[in-house]
Amino acid sequence: MNIREIARKARVSHSTVSRVINGVQTVDPKLAKRVHAVIEDVGYRPNHQAQALARGRSHTVGLIVSELSGGNPFFAEIILYFERAAVQNGFEVLISFADTETDPRHIAVCANRMKERRVEGIAVLTFGMEECLSELGSPTMPIVYAGAQAPIEGIRNLRINYLTGMRDAVKHLAAFGHRRIGYLSGQLAWSSMKQRYDALRKATKLAGLVFDKDLMIPCDHTLEGGAHGMATLLSLPDPPTAVLCCNDMAAIGALKTLSQRNLMAGRDISLIGFDDLPLCRFTQPSLSTIRFSPSELAELSFRCLMEEIQGVETKLEHEYKTHFVLRESTGAPRK
Repeated sequence: MNIREIARKARVSHSTVSRVINGVQTVDPKLAKRVHAVIEDVGYRPNHQAQALARGRSHTVGLIVSELSGGNPFFAEIILYFERAAVQNGFEVLISFADTETDPRHIAVCANRMKERRVEGIAVLTFGMEECLSELGSPTMPIVYAGAQAPIEGIRNLRINYLTGMRDAVKHLAAFGHRRIGYLSGQLAWSSMKQRYDALRKATKLAGLVFDKDLMIPCDHTLEGGAHGMATLLSLPDPPTAVLCCNDMAAIGALKTLSQRNLMAGRDISLIGFDDLPLCRFTQPSLSTIRFSPSELAELSFRCLMEEIQGVETKLEHEYKTHFVLRESTGAPRK
């Protein structure tokens, strides 16, 4: 049923029905009551998207994230909290998954698909793949990106400060007396993983320690990679007394290897993750980690995107600071 049929049943003009649906306060209360009664009777639901497009706005934003592969819930949480923020502000979210590992141009494919659906702005939360943004060309709509090392012309950037959390994590280990600190690294071709590695090396220097590159093992930031990486570190003639990981998934994989060898994090070797996924509170022992919160990042990204859409004059670069979260997986080196 359309508004013309509702108008006929309520014995009013279709323009009156339109004004009632849109909440115009100048409509005669008796007429408005009659229209609402008919709407309730027939179960009419207005097409808000069509109304928005008629006014020149879609009230829809795009969200581009990395593929949800490898069992990592990080991007699933990004989607959850970004959509919550959008709904609270009267927006719908069009989600797309950018497989930039296979095809760097896929971000542009995702963005173009969103433009065709008339989104008002796009948040690109793929982290550390800003080289792929060149495929977008000159931005023709508000775009927010998280994790670029340097400002990107025409795109609002959320700069991630990896050093704050990494510095406090290394300082914590140094206070316990750790001197040999290992690192399970992600793919350094990704700038997000390269930034984490650089932050660790700088944090080690600030703590007065020497970072041993032989203790840096690639782990592909996955559960399996973390398990294999920890096994490699433990097989060294002089293994590290503490291990930091590029993300929590690698750290949880490392916990599996320790368990298989009757070793315990916090007692036999210290272990620190990165991200602070909810899982970290439920591992055994609970995992110390560096907080890179999906909820905080999603909400900040949406707020920045709204500022861009609304033309709010503010700085083009915001900073998100990581910080260390202490739990049970760290302790003094075994004598």
